Amino acid sequence: MAPASADIDLLASQLPNPLTPMAFLPPDLAFQLTVASYVLVGALVGQIWDILNTLSVDYKMFTRFRIGLPGIVYVISRFSTLAYLLYSTIYESDCAIGNCTKLSKICPWLFTIAHPSTSLLFFFRIRAMYHDNKFIIVFFFLMWLAVVGGSATAIFGVSGLNIGTTKYCINGKLEPYVSAGAIVPMVYDSFVFVAISWRLMQLSTTEDPTLKEGAKVMIFGHNLSAFPKAMLQDGQAYYLSTLGMACMTVIIFYIKSIPLVYRSILGIPNLTLINVMACRVFRKTKFGAYRESMGITGQTGGITGPIAFANPPSHATCTTGTTMDEASGQFEIELGKFSRNHELPREDSASTSKPGEHEKIPSMV
Repeated sequence: MAPASADIDLLASQLPNPLTPMAFLPPDLAFQLTVASYVLVGALVGQIWDILNTLSVDYKMFTRFRIGLPGIVYVISRFSTLAYLLYSTIYESDCAIGNCTKLSKICPWLFTIAHPSTSLLFFFRIRAMYHDNKFIIVFFFLMWLAVVGGSATAIFGVSGLNIGTTKYCINGKLEPYVSAGAIVPMVYDSFVFVAISWRLMQLSTTEDPTLKEGAKVMIFGHNLSAFPKAMLQDGQAYYLSTLGMACMTVIIFYIKSIPLVYRSILGIPNLTLINVMACRVFRKTKFGAYRESMGITGQTGGITGPIAFANPPSHATCTTGTTMDEASGQFEIELGKFSRNHELPREDSASTSKPGEHEKIPSMV
């Protein structure tokens, strides 16, 4: 033990400041890690700010509506992302946590929960919009499993080690295949965006649209009513904002001339942006934010239930609008081939509708 202690004392005596872990690293690497820690703190602060900023909305959402599987996934997505960012910041900042090799595996496991749970929110939307197409549902479920697999590569491709003789940590290994954690979700989001835009295009009032007219519908929402157009624009806002960051994350990761610390630095804010935007779309759908643009307020009771798509009943037409079923007291929003039934308050408690009269379908929220 004496020789080892002597070596440590000799090394410490040669360091300009042996009390800081950065003294054990080359100056350029120490600077890169400092920049990375600032990025981690910024991403963490952004996530915390978004959670606090929407706390009142989340409270109203979960007290007014039934908490189903999508709501549970929403909560898991929010807090697993927060836990991942918080632990990553602690792990790579000036916090002495000890056994870095073992504790480095916690971050990849949290990432494997955070990213797929966020992507699962859009699978629920696809399932609701294509509830009558089992092939599409199975395809996107398999795509979501691919997202899980891509995110799980970090468990095997990332490892940590101690900085010198200290208890401070640094990532020691980053395998090239961990980029699947960004590439696969980017492909998944692209398919989701195209599938939702295609489904909403079917709500266009134009029969047998040409290629040019179809492009106008999918890009600008031409000939779409307020509700599907709002959904289309929300999907565009999510996809366009996250696509740029995801592409930059993947491209920079494979540029060998960039230091390794900087090549992986965008993965953290990319996850934050994806979570913030995906949960924003979920809340707007769940909380009925689209109802204002549709002008459904006041005496109709508004839309206070979850939004889903169903085949219209026999009395409905294939046009976009609203109808009232006098017999059952149900307010119906017709969206071409899709509809959503909402119960309206009645003066009498009696109802002539029979159980099972309306098809039960999965809700996107």
